[in-house]
Amino acid sequence: MEKCVFCEIIKGNLPAFKIYEDNYSIAILDINPRSKGMSLIIPRKHYENFSDDFELSDKCFKAAMLVANKIKKVLNPLFVAISTFPSEVKHFHFRIYPFYKEQLPLFEGNPLKMEEKELREIQLKLIEKSQEQVVKEEVMEESEKRSEEEIEWIKKYWQIV
Repeated sequence: MEKCVFCEIIKGNLPAFKIYEDNYSIAILDINPRSKGMSLIIPRKHYENFSDDFELSDKCFKAAMLVANKIKKVLNPLFVAISTFPSEVKHFHFRIYPFYKEQLPLFEGNPLKMEEKELREIQLKLIEKSQEQVVKEEVMEESEKRSEEEIEWIKKYWQIV
């Protein structure tokens, strides 16, 4: 059986730019990001599909929301999307895509060329933000409104795709 790259990262056998971890999952920066700060939330337990472990998938989604909120506060994208697209790596995970005016993280697009130094800087910014605040479950209030600029950008994006 082929070794799982995500399991190897979780065990500490492969390097990663870790930005969050809890008892159920870790979050790392994608080393081939489609936009600055693109991240992966990986359950510590190996399984392939969301439906293989609903309870753990739910806990990982909550971690994904925490990381997405942290990315929004620290890197200031227009918005952040969370997805569960299939992958060559057969280990379930969430992907977090920050969207910026100048970066459309199209799934079939080419990854950004990012040096290790740039990834390390993003990692440190996100880790510092965690240390400033006690990590707690945050849920965005329904009353939060999107800015006009964000709405216009979203409309333009979906016309392109």
